Amino acid sequence: MADAPASADFKPHAFGKFFLLQRLAVGGMAEIFRARVVGAAGFEKELVVKRILPNRAKDQGFISMLVNEAKLTVQLTHSNIAQIYECGIIDGNYFISMELVNGVSMKEVMQAFSRAGATISPEQAIYMVLQLLHGLDYAHRKTDGQGNALQIVHCDVSPDNCLVSFEGELKLLDFGIARAATSLSNYKEGMLMGKLGYVAPEQASLETRWDHRVDIFAAGIILYELLTKQKPFPKSTDVDSLVISRKAKVVPVTTIDPRLPKELDQILGKALAYDPARRYADARSFAEALVDVLFPTPHSAISDHLNQQLHQVFGDKIARQRQARAHDALIMKVLANLADRSQAARRLAASAAGTPTPGSLAAVEVPPELEPLAVEPHPDLRTPSGSRPVRRPLVVHRGATWSLVFMVALSAALAGAGAAWFGSPYLRRGALVVTSEPSGAEISLDGSPTGQRTPAVLEDVIVTRPHEVVLGGPRLRSTTITVKPEPGRLSLRVHALVGSSIGAIEVESIPPGAEVRLDGRPAGVTPVTIREVRLDQRHRIDLKLAGYEIDQVVVLPEKDGTHFQRTLTPAAPGGPKGQ
Repeated sequence: MADAPASADFKPHAFGKFFLLQRLAVGGMAEIFRARVVGAAGFEKELVVKRILPNRAKDQGFISMLVNEAKLTVQLTHSNIAQIYECGIIDGNYFISMELVNGVSMKEVMQAFSRAGATISPEQAIYMVLQLLHGLDYAHRKTDGQGNALQIVHCDVSPDNCLVSFEGELKLLDFGIARAATSLSNYKEGMLMGKLGYVAPEQASLETRWDHRVDIFAAGIILYELLTKQKPFPKSTDVDSLVISRKAKVVPVTTIDPRLPKELDQILGKALAYDPARRYADARSFAEALVDVLFPTPHSAISDHLNQQLHQVFGDKIARQRQARAHDALIMKVLANLADRSQAARRLAASAAGTPTPGSLAAVEVPPELEPLAVEPHPDLRTPSGSRPVRRPLVVHRGATWSLVFMVALSAALAGAGAAWFGSPYLRRGALVVTSEPSGAEISLDGSPTGQRTPAVLEDVIVTRPHEVVLGGPRLRSTTITVKPEPGRLSLRVHALVGSSIGAIEVESIPPGAEVRLDGRPAGVTPVTIREVRLDQRHRIDLKLAGYEIDQVVVLPEKDGTHFQRTLTPAAPGGPKGQ
């Protein structure tokens, strides 16, 4: 998930009891927001809200993984594990709320230090991995209320999932694929779970039962990488090459950097052993071995130095974070006021409609005192006479219509104090009408999903600048349209023909009879026709045949065609074969 750029399509708004103040990141699965909740007597708590994108909410497997993450992590209360507070649904949107860590991922730390010419000292590397091991040891030993071991294994320990606060504190997060080691395989539909560069060899086996020592293996790789800026094993591109790479002899870290303590060679050799039985029995044993190396340097001195370096390297980012909070007090007051008005409007709507069932539709006439805005429609949307707009009942659906009115009011309320933060006050807003053939295409506007399908009217869109609309869906070809502003118009329109993205591809091999895998999933034996394939996405085809080298190719059917013939290469004596 990447940092979300500042964009005009996000405005602070209420999401249930949460006030979403800043979008921190957005990816293919979820949006992450900095948020606050309020309580009695001015109580406020800052936290993170991870809101699942509407298209992912339809994937029951993904939702099960999300709920599993929340169920597991909510039981873990440790200083080196990011705390989960809540998992729920608001207006049909799945979310989890969790601890806010003011910092960056360990991967960002390594990359930023390298760019800045700063060095992560051996003491700092050990100090960060020690915190990781403390969190893992706690999770591995965690029991339920009856004292039964939960046997939690994280399964995806990597620098991406280790957050380092700007004070030097490490937090492990993303237990999305964690599980009890005795109950589930590490495979889901033939795909290896976890990041390939950090998984243990036994995770690549369908038959081998594995346990918490896969997390110890991953922690060893992270420590090796922090100490040397190199990976301990050759790069692997698939499950087969992963197993082979893990058998390679690990170059001692003191060979790469002779200044490192010799004890680290033995410690890392044990942590990265191919056979789990030769590794440390638990994370605590690994941590204790590192403490013996670290002991000559006081903990406080290492923490203070790491804290200082983080503030130097990430000074600009820390300043931006502080600047983003500059208007929080004003925004919170406005959002709280609008939330009260929204609640009052819903109560009025419910009263006028005879108290409908929550979530149902109620049509009510809006009293004049609750009409803060008088919006003149575009001429295209007038009555046939063209004289006066039609007065229509307001349809209230869980407060959705009022949210538009409130966001317009919010923009006006903040125009004086924060116009630069929300965008130029001279930008004119209107509606964007999006249609497609066939209808039902999912709509993304300027890189962000809208949660709507064609035909749809996107309100509160800036109509004085261009926009990029992307239409697509699970079975539709992704289509991008640039919408340009039209002088004097308060509405824009876009229509597109959206073709199907699903088709069939044919795979042949010389000689025939090769086992075929498409994106890691079994697909038959050559010659074979594989149906229900997305033609607008890249796919990896693997061919295996005894006596021949494994053949791999990445294809994009809509550009490369739908028929692929591969000539297999006989395996060299003693080399890996497709068997």
